[in-house]
Amino acid sequence: MSDVERPDLGALLDHYGVPRSDRGRQMVACPLHEDRTPSCSVDLNKHLWNCHSCGRAGDSFNLIQLKENVDFVGARAFAATLGLATGSAGGGGDQLSGSAYGGRRKVAGRKGDQPRGGKYVPAWRRR
Repeated sequence: MSDVERPDLGALLDHYGVPRSDRGRQMVACPLHEDRTPSCSVDLNKHLWNCHSCGRAGDSFNLIQLKENVDFVGARAFAATLGLATGSAGGGGDQLSGSAYGGRRKVAGRKGDQPRGGKYVPAWRRR
C-alpha cells in the first residue's frame, strides 16, 4: 500500500485468539461469530480472509472494522495502538487536505454569504 501499511493478518488473528497453523493458506475458525469448525479461509501471503459461513471477507483492516465496530480511520488507529501497523495511523496533515487531482493544495471553503452557483450556463441550456 502507499503510506499506510496493512497490519499483519497473522498477528491480528493471534490478537483475537484464533488458533491457526503457520502456513500460507489455511482454514481457521471465523473470529466474527461462534464457529465449531474451520469455515474461514486465510491467505497470509496475500493478507486476505474469507468466511464461507457468514460471507464476510477482506483484509486485516476489514477484520478490525467488523470486529471492533469502527470505520477505516478507527481501524488504523486501533492497529497502531496494538503496534500492528507499520505506517501512519492517520490523523490530520498537509497531505490529507485538498484533492489528489489538485496537487494536495489547500482549498478555501465557500463563505456563507456568497450566492450559490456561478454565471456559467451549460451548452444544452443555452437556447
